[in-house]
Amino acid sequence: MAEASPLLDSDDLEAPLSAEDLEQREIEFATQTGDAGLSEAEAAARLEQYGPNLLEEPKKNEILVFLSFFTGPMPIMIWLATLVVALMEDWDDFSVLMTLQAVNGIVGYLEEKSAGDAIAALKQSLSPRASVKREGEFRFIEAKFLVPGDVINLKLGDIVPADCRLQAGKPLEVDQAALTGESLPVTRGHNETVYMGSIVRRGEVEAWVIHTGARTFFGKAATMVNQAAEGQQGRFARIMFQNTMVLFVLSVSLCAVIFVEVYRSGLDLLESLSVVVVILVASIPIAMQIVSTTVMAVGGRTLAEKKAILSRLSAIEELAGMDILCSDKTGTLTQNKLQLFEPVLVDTNITANELVFLGALAAKRMSSGADAIDTVIVSSVADADRPRLDDFEELDFIPFDPAIRRTEARLLGPDGQELRVTKGATKTVLNMCADKNKITDQVLLANETLAKRGFRSLGVAVAKGGATASWQFCGVLSMFDPPRTDTKQTLEKARDMGISVKMITGDQTAIAVETSKAIGLSSRSEPEILDMKEFTAAEKLGVSAATNLCERVDGFAEVYPEHKYRIVELLQHSKRYSPDGHTVGMTGDGVND
Repeated sequence: MAEASPLLDSDDLEAPLSAEDLEQREIEFATQTGDAGLSEAEAAARLEQYGPNLLEEPKKNEILVFLSFFTGPMPIMIWLATLVVALMEDWDDFSVLMTLQAVNGIVGYLEEKSAGDAIAALKQSLSPRASVKREGEFRFIEAKFLVPGDVINLKLGDIVPADCRLQAGKPLEVDQAALTGESLPVTRGHNETVYMGSIVRRGEVEAWVIHTGARTFFGKAATMVNQAAEGQQGRFARIMFQNTMVLFVLSVSLCAVIFVEVYRSGLDLLESLSVVVVILVASIPIAMQIVSTTVMAVGGRTLAEKKAILSRLSAIEELAGMDILCSDKTGTLTQNKLQLFEPVLVDTNITANELVFLGALAAKRMSSGADAIDTVIVSSVADADRPRLDDFEELDFIPFDPAIRRTEARLLGPDGQELRVTKGATKTVLNMCADKNKITDQVLLANETLAKRGFRSLGVAVAKGGATASWQFCGVLSMFDPPRTDTKQTLEKARDMGISVKMITGDQTAIAVETSKAIGLSSRSEPEILDMKEFTAAEKLGVSAATNLCERVDGFAEVYPEHKYRIVELLQHSKRYSPDGHTVGMTGDGVND
């Protein structure tokens, strides 16, 4: 994909811009588009300049890919054996060797091509579309045709098709879990950036496209993953090469000794060479390659029946030899679905169920498109209290706004009395209440305790009797992204198999620590989860210090994609326990995994 930047003036040519300044210049260029959007001619010109909004994948020559299955240490030894038997005019053995070579290469090629076709079909089925404004009118186009400067519409449920800068309007609530590992949606407002691959959970606004393709946050992370895979010899290929070389050296050495002895026994040179060639051909394990390929092909079919797609056959053996598994947290070890935990009651006249009910009254109850937090609170209302929600008529509702950090509902109760209920940031709600002086210490202690455990807390308050009624603090609701039901059992099985599992997440350290305790991440009573400040400090001390830290701890939090890449790289090249380093797996539902 061609990469281009806005035109630079003469001063820029004399003093090259830094990467940060260049990026800022590109953002300024993209956000100059007017209300009517780009013209079709300008969009076509920029598409030619910047390339399509796709992640570049190196194109492979199918012929060269096919021929690659007939090269390598073992196939070359079989070719040599085939040549020898051909020179000896042993056409039966020649036919057997050629058949084995052909079957091995064709099976391997077809299995990997099938996996590649499945992945390509999956990508095609997931091809996104975008609502873009061109020449003053909105239209739907394939996202790959977006260019910097396009004006697009983002609304509830949309997957952001490129890196965008938001225009003026109400803030969006965006789920970035697949990109950053954050378990809770984030709020983005005017002139803030939303990234390709994130999901709009609430709101609607227009935005400028500022980066496409490989220049997006998503694209940069994907490029790092591809670079990490390039040039690395797989564990299976490495073991096959080592075994082949050992057998080859032993065979040649023994055959040399046999040749000398046979020649000394009185046979002439050609007869002695003929005997040695037969022994050399017999010593080559010609079936090892085809047996390995066939077994992995059968394994690949079994995995396909379980909806697992292999990008290459050797991944099966490499997975079997894995000794460290680095796992994302959100959506992998956890459900990526908020859940209410035991609330903190401040008003002694209110029960836990009643506090949840009041929180639901301060939520926007919608059949679809509701805020993630509102959804979990409403769904947590006790069955006995659920019919009561319809008894309260909503007169007015103020949705969450970052400026006020809370929601508020004005309702008419079944007794005809007006009622106001609010929920939001605990300290914000507390400061509104008439009884704050009596309960401040209790509420702040509860809030701090929940924060240390990584829980999201919401204060709930109620005012009965119209607009002039004073607010009374009721309690604190706590939410957490719970572990998957099978996570703990899976981790135990992994440890029994000799696999060390490490959590690497972009979420907050406190949340990562609480999750690691809940799932039994470590065999130790207290899992050790560090933030990236400590990793960065270790790297400054040298590669050895950083590697030892990665091996010792149970995980890292608040990481970025480049940190995941570096942690895996250090573990792969560690020589502490094995001369070949660790065989490291990485799993997760994010682009950086």
